[in-house]
Amino acid sequence: MHNLSDTTTSAKEPTFGHQLFQKFSSPIGKIFSTGLNPLYHLGSIAVLLFIVACISGIYVFIFYDINPRAAWDSVEAMSANIFNGWMRSIHRYSSDLLIIFILMHLFHTLFTSKFKRLVSWISGIISFLIVVIIGVTGFILVWDQKAKLTGYLTARLFSGLPIFDPSIAGAFLLNDLSTVGGFFKVALFGHIVFSLVTVIIIWIHVLRISKPKIVPPKKLILYTVIALGIIALLFPVKSDPPAQSSNLPVQTTFDWYYYFGYYLMKLFSVSQNWMILIGSGLLLCIIPYIIKRKNRAPVHIDLDKCDACNLCSYDCPYEAIDMLMWKGERKAILSPDKCVGCGICIGSCGEHAITHPLYPEMNLQPKQKADITLFSCSYFPEPELPKDLDIVQYRVPCIGSVMPKDVQQILEHNSHKVALLSCEDCYYRLGKTWTTSRFLRKRAPTFSKKYDASRVQLFTLTQYSTQKLAAFFGRKENAENKQGQLTVSDHEKSKPVLSVLILTVFFSLMIPLSSTVVQFFNPSEKTLIVNFKYISTPQEYEKPNTTAKHMQALSPVVKKRSPVVLKVYSSQNRSLLYEKEYTPRGVRQDIAMFIYTQLVVDDDYVDVELTETAFPDKHYQLSKVGLKKGDGTFVVFKDNNLALAGIN
Repeated sequence: MHNLSDTTTSAKEPTFGHQLFQKFSSPIGKIFSTGLNPLYHLGSIAVLLFIVACISGIYVFIFYDINPRAAWDSVEAMSANIFNGWMRSIHRYSSDLLIIFILMHLFHTLFTSKFKRLVSWISGIISFLIVVIIGVTGFILVWDQKAKLTGYLTARLFSGLPIFDPSIAGAFLLNDLSTVGGFFKVALFGHIVFSLVTVIIIWIHVLRISKPKIVPPKKLILYTVIALGIIALLFPVKSDPPAQSSNLPVQTTFDWYYYFGYYLMKLFSVSQNWMILIGSGLLLCIIPYIIKRKNRAPVHIDLDKCDACNLCSYDCPYEAIDMLMWKGERKAILSPDKCVGCGICIGSCGEHAITHPLYPEMNLQPKQKADITLFSCSYFPEPELPKDLDIVQYRVPCIGSVMPKDVQQILEHNSHKVALLSCEDCYYRLGKTWTTSRFLRKRAPTFSKKYDASRVQLFTLTQYSTQKLAAFFGRKENAENKQGQLTVSDHEKSKPVLSVLILTVFFSLMIPLSSTVVQFFNPSEKTLIVNFKYISTPQEYEKPNTTAKHMQALSPVVKKRSPVVLKVYSSQNRSLLYEKEYTPRGVRQDIAMFIYTQLVVDDDYVDVELTETAFPDKHYQLSKVGLKKGDGTFVVFKDNNLALAGIN
């Protein structure tokens, strides 16, 4: 016979994802233990990896030469030393794993619908974007062929904005260190400053969460660091050839964890990439508005019953309760906008001053005792119960809302035993932890020593079964021992060696995607790049608006300059291969223009011509420009004429 007193959870509440994630994660807990299961510490592991990347980065910086002409050599000298090279590898791999764990934390938050707090969600998205920027600037500082490709693609992307000079892309390819040097210093500055900004973003991310898990448990920290050290030793990081070795970075390695967005530059135009970048960023930020999860009503606090014990305020996972003055007395005051309706504060209140619509009314009057009273978390699947037992079932918002004093009365008047059905990893973070501590008599309000705590057992989602529940009822207690221990059916023992091995294998899986070879320039193609800054002839001058000579400019003020036309012909038959008109920058078209174009040409020789449209006599020509495969041919404007540029 089953006597059910059940307040059911709304069908719209997102319990399925949370339940499925626990079932998927539980096998890992058999090795690590539930408390050390890395899948339950994704966010804190990401913070740990950020800390490791910062510490190793500071060490690496000691041996780094910030001069772009010597940067690659200093990195190679660092790698030649066993320990320094190991630290460099740790810096690189911790950065890659940081991206992986941030994404895993993001998908876990989405899948389990834990994205109610808009500030936390958006700050998490911002932290991801900032970490990508930090990584990209770090790759530039190596100043190898990958760094050159990074600078080139970044310059091309920003050339879509009118305030940026498109010729910087060509400067990267041409190894023009006089131009690139400034960008190089900006990258170094950004690499350091954005790392500091990330610390602030992390603080904002956890600002409205009480007792956040900033870093994982000590043993998991040890397992993670050891596994990271092993892969850094087994797979040392290697640089690409130096940036100055060739003009076009034909064969470069590609770190997909940071360069996933850059690959779109190979598939789409600059304007399309900006649309994708802005659109995807906005989409991520508004997900909480698109996928609306049903929020529970906040709890209600009867201030007349409140005795200002402060336990509810201390136990709340979201800092929704503050101890403030009310009618001259100190009382627990609720902030409804912060409350998620978990009811954990109900389990903290010995005066029963806190209530919630989902928390059931219990009949605790003396009567014939049932076999088991069962408290089931609302995020626990509807349990299958033994048919031969008399069970009273209550469904509560969170297992942390169960009050030890109520359980004591149930054991005295209503049931022989009490079973608690809990999440393996509490949806509200602290419910299972606080409940276990209360019944182990380690946290107030504690389970009284007058009652046998071994008559209470907590089953986690993956450890519950009808057979285990029946076995719990059939287990005999020691009548002389009234201070028995709460039994928790969970993965409690960890296997350190196997845990480190699993993390090492998982970390090593990211190696192939950290150094794949991607071609943005085809070595079998002949590429012509025209790249320079040009100041055209004034077409109009500003007329003086005063007759007073001392108020007039010493030299005429240019109002408008002439546009120019760039043409590329085949030297063989003079067929036109390319034509484009460039206009001077500025609202009045009176500022110097940047000529940049990149062409793949089949001909072996081409003629390049530049003509000012308003002054046809201003005509420049470079004939018989030989094109070669692979490394590209550069045309620049030097000594008042078009000229070929070589490798610096």
